[in-house]
Amino acid sequence: MGIDWTPDADLSRLSTFRIGGRAEWLATVHTEKALRTLLSRVAAEDLRFDLVGLGSNVLFPDRGLDGLVVRLEGEFKRIRYSGSIVEVGAAVALPKLARRTAQRGLSGLEPLCGFPSTVGGAVVMNAGCYGVEIKDVLLGCRVLGRDGTPADLAVEDLAAGYRTTNLQGSGRVVVSARFRLQEGDSAVALARIEEINEKRWASLPLGQPNVGSIFKNPPGDHAGRLIDECGLKGREAGRAQISPKHGNVIVNTGGAGSSDVLELMLAAYHAVERRFGVRLEPEIILAGELRREWDESLRCQTPSPIHVTN
Repeated sequence: MGIDWTPDADLSRLSTFRIGGRAEWLATVHTEKALRTLLSRVAAEDLRFDLVGLGSNVLFPDRGLDGLVVRLEGEFKRIRYSGSIVEVGAAVALPKLARRTAQRGLSGLEPLCGFPSTVGGAVVMNAGCYGVEIKDVLLGCRVLGRDGTPADLAVEDLAAGYRTTNLQGSGRVVVSARFRLQEGDSAVALARIEEINEKRWASLPLGQPNVGSIFKNPPGDHAGRLIDECGLKGREAGRAQISPKHGNVIVNTGGAGSSDVLELMLAAYHAVERRFGVRLEPEIILAGELRREWDESLRCQTPSPIHVTN
């Protein structure tokens, strides 16, 4: 059928946060045909369905997830070239694609070389880095609807904005994407990748599990700067910590749970809102019931006193 089934899968192994309970079923899907069949069944039986890529932008709940967690492999990792047009499977890692295209003398993806996402996930969220967003080089993508029905969309169909497209929350699954790149000098493109990677890694904590930026940047500012100004670098909850190196990154210092991360997120949210009047919006995916818990906490929870430094 093109699907490998794993019961009671460890979600913490599927996330760079190394946090999460057990998935009722993990389905590793190798072909579009198999994925279409699976989605059709999911729709007919009204099953819970979660798609995970590199797990670099998701917080899984400690109590795990019911239903299906799906990963794409096999033909979803193909890369095809036609001149400056590149067709890419949704499971290809974006940093790998940036390097592969640079090696072929195709430029345009270098600023995204450090963005830890699959192509599919990057398209869904309109990933961006160093002034370039996916929509700037994307021609379009192929998606499967909730029931497995395929559709080919142009980039204009996605209503792409800052860290958002209309694919988010739609239940549609990206299976491939097409990019228009520019022919150029391979050595120059590869040198740019090295430069960007050095700059990126210098600003991030290394050696500690994390998922990068926790919050989206508010218009005209940076979430990390606002959190820094609130004196929250180094704040801990359980085994989670707001990185002393970057205010918009939470690290797992060893054995952290999803509740620890949510506690720190709420602390940062309330501190920034109180001091600057800015309401930070999560950039990471809060899986399962975590998004509901986050929303309910903002509606119902009275902020606990937080020490704010000047």
